[in-house]
Amino acid sequence: MGEWSKKIGEYGEDVVEQFLNIIGWEPATGITLKCLDEKHLNEKGNPKTTHGKDLFYAYKSPLVSEQLNNIVISSKFETTKYPSSPTQLFKSHMNDLISTMECYAFSETKQDMAGSFQFSSAQDVGVLFWLNNVADSNDDLISVVSSAKIEFSGSRSVYIVDNKRFVFILEVMKYIKTQELRFNYEFYYHNTGRNINQLDRINDGRILPVEFINSSIILAKLTNKDNPKEICFFIATLDNYDSSDFIRLIALAQEITTNLVAKVIIGFPDFDELKHKADSDAAKNKFQKSSFTRNVKIINYLNPLSALS
Repeated sequence: MGEWSKKIGEYGEDVVEQFLNIIGWEPATGITLKCLDEKHLNEKGNPKTTHGKDLFYAYKSPLVSEQLNNIVISSKFETTKYPSSPTQLFKSHMNDLISTMECYAFSETKQDMAGSFQFSSAQDVGVLFWLNNVADSNDDLISVVSSAKIEFSGSRSVYIVDNKRFVFILEVMKYIKTQELRFNYEFYYHNTGRNINQLDRINDGRILPVEFINSSIILAKLTNKDNPKEICFFIATLDNYDSSDFIRLIALAQEITTNLVAKVIIGFPDFDELKHKADSDAAKNKFQKSSFTRNVKIINYLNPLSALS
């Protein structure tokens, strides 16, 4: 588990800003937001005058038609490992983010960012990055704090990004970028039932939707530069290889692509051809449409020698 934390340290001090650039959230605006609520108290119990320097980003959602997502990003990067009982500190970090969101909702910053978009609805979304670079830290923080009760008003959404999810996305993107000599990549935007307006419906783009920022899977479209008609649908998963999961991911790919891609690539972090090939072949044989599964390939996205071709 500690390998995730070590890798975070390798990306330098500005890890969150680098991460946001990689997933297409650029330029994210970093400002110190004025506090507009006297109920927001600092560590000494006095009313705040400002919130800490946070990052803000806005984009039109590809998953909900005509919706603007206003993202408030709080970064907590530490050189100490996650506490063995992190709930109390987690609640403190969350309350800090929520109070920032409350002031952002009525701020000039939000108005200025929204001014460059046309939209019919807007949603404020918080993202808390809680990261460290300590080798023996518990990297899977989300599973530990998932039962913590956080109270806040309104219908705002908040996403938590821990070491494990953070590096999962970085490793997947690093792998995809090693293939850029041959492939153009875009994130894939599936049909959610809320993005059905054909006037603004897009199927892919270079912005990772916030809904995927702590997901255990990433969806991407890879297009051969020499032959644009050759399109690969790429699914990467955080979890280690398991035949049941592999079957579910094949079914997901089949449902999403409706058989209209040349190839499906499914990436696991531990796939070993010698160890898993017989099992994965048996999993493919469970599908009646062999014409589809023949074009399904598994790769290990942590292995640079595992090619997409």
